[in-house]
Amino acid sequence: MKKALIGTLLALSAILVVTLSVSAAPSVKKNKPGPFEGTFQGTVYGDNGSKAPITLNLRHRGEDVSGTVSLGSGLYIDGGFCGAGYVPASTQVASGKTLAKKPNELSAASKFKVSGVSVRLLLDGEISPDGEVIEAKAKVDLPWLCGGDPVITGTLVEI
Repeated sequence: MKKALIGTLLALSAILVVTLSVSAAPSVKKNKPGPFEGTFQGTVYGDNGSKAPITLNLRHRGEDVSGTVSLGSGLYIDGGFCGAGYVPASTQVASGKTLAKKPNELSAASKFKVSGVSVRLLLDGEISPDGEVIEAKAKVDLPWLCGGDPVITGTLVEI
């Protein structure tokens, strides 16, 4: 159960790198690409010095951002007393909306249940002014009895 909990948390963390309420200036036209447009590759870092490759393929039109996130193997998450384990490699579909107030920042929160336990994922990130680099940090907000909350960080560059 602990491995399933941690594995699911990690997969959801990776997915939320894209399924976030992205904050970026909306395009004037629905057909014109926004700043979250293109393919971004990089590395995400977890616990015990672990890391995994990640690729985001994003399409940004108007206020809508959609695409896929592909996480490779190697990311390890330690959920304290709730267990630890490697996040399985996977590819997921994701979508979000942009906001005009903070054009280079992104923020998202999601709540879900894993094995009957409520867990929140809090994501903060920033895209460079030229739209070529995304810096992201995701915190898995576990119940207090688990111990500390795992943090996943990553840097992705447009290719």
